[in-house]
Amino acid sequence: MLNSLRFQNIALFGSLEIDFEKGFTVFTGQTGSGKSIFFDTLNALLANKKTSLDNRLVEKGSVFSSIEGVFSIMQNTKEWLINQEFDVDDELIVTREWRLKENKYKSRFRINGVLVNRDQISELRSFLFDFTLQGDTYSLNDPLYQLSLLDSLGLKKIQKSINKVKQDWKIWHDSNSRLEQARDKIFDSKKKLEEMQYIYQDLDKLGLEDPDEQIKLETDQNRLSNILRLKEGVQSLLIRLNESLDEYPSILDHTNFCINELKHLSQIDSSLEPIFDNFYRITNNLNDLIYQINDYEKTLDMDPSFLNDLQVRLSTLKFYQKKYQRNIPDLISYKNELTNCLSFQESSNDIKTLSTVEYEKRVIRDNSNKDLSSIRKTIALQLEDKLIMILKNLGIPNVHFKVVFEECEPTINGIDKVNFMFSANPGVALAPLAETASGGEKSRVLLAIKAIFSAFDKAKLLIFDEIDSGVSGSVSSYVANLLCDLSKYQQVFCVTHQPLIAAFADNHFVLKKNVIGGHTKSIVINLREIPDRQRELALLAGGEIVEANAYAASLLEHKAA
Repeated sequence: MLNSLRFQNIALFGSLEIDFEKGFTVFTGQTGSGKSIFFDTLNALLANKKTSLDNRLVEKGSVFSSIEGVFSIMQNTKEWLINQEFDVDDELIVTREWRLKENKYKSRFRINGVLVNRDQISELRSFLFDFTLQGDTYSLNDPLYQLSLLDSLGLKKIQKSINKVKQDWKIWHDSNSRLEQARDKIFDSKKKLEEMQYIYQDLDKLGLEDPDEQIKLETDQNRLSNILRLKEGVQSLLIRLNESLDEYPSILDHTNFCINELKHLSQIDSSLEPIFDNFYRITNNLNDLIYQINDYEKTLDMDPSFLNDLQVRLSTLKFYQKKYQRNIPDLISYKNELTNCLSFQESSNDIKTLSTVEYEKRVIRDNSNKDLSSIRKTIALQLEDKLIMILKNLGIPNVHFKVVFEECEPTINGIDKVNFMFSANPGVALAPLAETASGGEKSRVLLAIKAIFSAFDKAKLLIFDEIDSGVSGSVSSYVANLLCDLSKYQQVFCVTHQPLIAAFADNHFVLKKNVIGGHTKSIVINLREIPDRQRELALLAGGEIVEANAYAASLLEHKAA
């Protein structure tokens, strides 16, 4: 319930505060007096997230404007506030502010003084307001909204079935997810297996075995690239060690001479024998060294094409290291790892078990959906009868209305997609309500729906903007009675131009436009006294003053009775 509304620097209204009572409240006034803008302020206070920012409510020239609503809260709203971690009291204060910064208005929302985002405001709106505006009947086109209406009508009968459908759908969904995950895992494993097989075969072609192969190849490459210099050096060494050059003896010639001389001397003096033995060993080592250099020289005689093959091999090794981002020892280890991984076996038994469980849960889900659908179809017949009866009283005597069911893919809401089918005239085939009903007819359908469902949703303020447009006489009386009945369960606001409907209200506000200091202002007056209400009803009735006053008085007497 909306307890009070306060404006600060709002277009047409300036700054004012209005208190509201429970029950049925009407707003009247001449065209252009600001009734629609007044309702726009409520729309802006709890803006729908689909609504774009709109600064037209800001009073021209102001640097700060605000709308503040104070609400009594019901249990469902209290639970939402607790879930959102707000402090909870008996009253809820919602504020929307506009501040002028850098020549642009910045808008923000508060709940109990705490800044909130537009999504939170949009959620809160669904607990507090229910707008039924002339021409704004898009909700009737929404199959989910239609289905929710159907379910709420028979909530006591259907709740257990709805809960079972949701539970069974979640259980099936979980089992189906596990099955799909297992299938995806096998598919991913197969792809990974194919990738591993390719890499293994690629590395196997490389024939890697020695972790030091690259080092050895680079050594050989360096040796072969300098083969001429090596040959020249080795030959020079052998000549100096082993061969004589003209009159110059070789090192080996010198050592042989020294050996023979030491041998003769040691025979004369035995103390020279250790020196002879040492020099003899040195001479043998020198001979061994010469043999080694000779052997090395033989390795320098090789096919020149070998260098090319070696360089190709080195290039290949470097390409594979770059390709797999691993060095030679790591590539050998990687190939060994792949050998172990390629023993993968597909777990088809797990898939079979999961498939069986998924099938069992799907059968349970489908049976629950069928049970819920059957109950919904029974409730739909009741809705059809009630709506047709009310719509006939609302001035559509030849109305036909039917809830058509279409089976859809199972969801958490079941398998039902519903469409409200409507025809207002004889001989006109039933068609979707959104396509065939006029604006006034849609408004009356909405009013009828609100009348049927008001007892099931007592938390919201119902707001009707000229819902009675285009009706008169007995239909107006019926609309007035409907609005009164709705107000027994919920607070009802209604803009009307009809005195009969205004007379039925518990509370009556009139909006008037005044020009003050060259500026147009709308004032909102609470008509608390009977004479004040009678004058306003007479103005609405029009015609001769005496007759209008008499008619207004009779309406108020009828209301009092």
